[in-house]
Amino acid sequence: MIAIILCGLFILPLFSSAQRDLSMQAERSGPSDFSDVDAYIAREMKRQRLPGLALAIVQGDRVLYLKGYGQADSSGRPVTPQTPFGLGSIGKSITAIAVLQLAEAGNIDLDAPIQRYLPTEFSGAASITVRQLLNQTSGFSQIATFSSSLSSAGGQEQDALEKNAMSYAERFLNEPNTKTEHPYRYSNANYVLLGYIVQQVSGQSYGDYVKEHIFGPLSMRDSFLTHEEAAAHGLAEPHRRIFGYNAPYDGPYVYIAGDLPAGYHYTTAEDMSRYMIAQLNGGRYAGNAVLSSEGIRLMRTEPVPGTYGMGWSTEQLNGLEVFGSPGGSLGFQAQAFMVPERQLGVIVFANVLDAIDAEFPDTHVITTTYIASGILNLLNGQPAGGAWLSISQKYLFVNGLILVLSAWLVYATMRTAKRCLGPQRPDHSIHRGRSIRVLFKIALHFAILFMILLLSTTQLVPLWHMAIIFQPDVYLWLQIMAFLLALKGIMEIIRLVRSYRQEPRQREMPN
Repeated sequence: MIAIILCGLFILPLFSSAQRDLSMQAERSGPSDFSDVDAYIAREMKRQRLPGLALAIVQGDRVLYLKGYGQADSSGRPVTPQTPFGLGSIGKSITAIAVLQLAEAGNIDLDAPIQRYLPTEFSGAASITVRQLLNQTSGFSQIATFSSSLSSAGGQEQDALEKNAMSYAERFLNEPNTKTEHPYRYSNANYVLLGYIVQQVSGQSYGDYVKEHIFGPLSMRDSFLTHEEAAAHGLAEPHRRIFGYNAPYDGPYVYIAGDLPAGYHYTTAEDMSRYMIAQLNGGRYAGNAVLSSEGIRLMRTEPVPGTYGMGWSTEQLNGLEVFGSPGGSLGFQAQAFMVPERQLGVIVFANVLDAIDAEFPDTHVITTTYIASGILNLLNGQPAGGAWLSISQKYLFVNGLILVLSAWLVYATMRTAKRCLGPQRPDHSIHRGRSIRVLFKIALHFAILFMILLLSTTQLVPLWHMAIIFQPDVYLWLQIMAFLLALKGIMEIIRLVRSYRQEPRQREMPN
C-alpha cells in the first residue's frame, strides 16, 4: 500500500512565482479583468476533478476579486464567496493571533515554560516555552497525535479540547527534559496545547474567545468553530476520491473537535479576504486592530529559515518573499499566499482531498497550492504554469498499478486452484515443499490478512486508521487482495496435504 501511494504521489515539484511588478493589479476592479484567472481555474478544476472552489484576491486594504466556482454539494448548489469551507492548518494562524493577543495584554509570557499555564504538573513542561509551541520547536511528533485525534472525533468542543490537550501533555511532557532547544517538527499537538492555554488564561472557551476577539473585529460573520454551525450556514460538502472519482463524505472524522485550534475552523473566501487584509496591514481591518504590527511581523518570523513562524511559513519565490500556509482536513483543502512586498494576498478553497492530492515527499504541497501559485503568476502577467500531473494522470498510474497487481494475483490464484482441484500429478516441487522454507512461504499468504485484521481492530498503529479514512479505495483493494492471498494459501495447504497422502501410494507402485 505504501509503495503504491508513494509512487502515486511522486511528482516533480513545481512552484510558480511572481517575477514582475504586481502594483498594476491595484487598478483592476472588475470581473472582466480576471477572465484569465477564470479560464485558468476552469481548466484546473477539470484537470484536478475539483467539485467546488472558492477564490479571494486582495491587495493593500482592498478586495480585488471574490468568486465561487463549481458545486458546493450533490444537489448542484453553486459555490459562492459566502460558502464556508474547511480551513485546515491555515487555522493555526488564528490560534497564534489569540496567543499573541494575550501576550500583548500581559497575560502570557512567550518565553515562560508552558507549565505555568497548565493545571497539572508535567516534568517535561518546565523545559518547553510558549514560543516553542508557536514555532513548532517543542520536539513533538505528528504521528503520535493520531490516536488522540481519532478518539476525540464527534466530541463537544470544550471537553474534547481539554481531553486532547491533556492527552498530548501526558504523551510528550511526562518525561523530564533538561534541553532548552528542541528540533523543528510540525505537530498539531503544539497548537492544541496553545488553544488550551488560551482557554486557561482567558477564562473563555477557545471558540468563544476566537469569536469575540478575532472573528468579531474582522467582521468574519460567516466563520464558525463547529461543524454543526457551519453546516447550518451552507458548508460545502466534503469529498474523498475513490479510485479517482469524487465521493461525498459524511462520516465522523470530517470534524475533530479536540484538535480544533490546530485547524478545524470553517470560513468563507469573503471572510478570509478580510483576514488577509489584516495580515497585510499590520493587524488592522476597517479601523479595527486584532494585533500590533510587531505581532504580525512575529507571525512571519521563523527561528531558522525554512522552518515555521507562528501560524505561517515563508518562502523566497524568485526573489519575492511569500508567506502563507496550506490547509487540509478530511474532504477540504486550501492554500493561502501573501506577498508583503506587493501587499497581495490569494486564498483558494476546494471541497475534496485525499493522499493523492499531496506531493511526495513534501506532503504540505497540495492541489490548491499549485492553483494558488498559478494565480499569482497570472496576476504578475506571467503564464500560470501547470506542468504538474493532474489527478487523472496520477490515478491513471495508481489504478494501472493496482490493475496489474490484481491481475497477477487473480492469475496466480486460478493457477493454484487448477492444481489443487484438478487431477493430482507427481510434483517434486510439492515434496520439496515439506521444507521449512516452503511452509514459511505458505504462511506468508495469510500474513497480510492477519496484519490487516490486527491493525484494523486495534490502535497499535493509528497511522493505519488515518490512511483508511483518507484513502478508503486502497484499503478496499488491500482487503480483496488479502482475501485472495489467504484463499490461495488454503489451496496451497490442500495441495501439500494431498501430496503427503499420495506419496505412500507412489512408493507402493512397481517400478
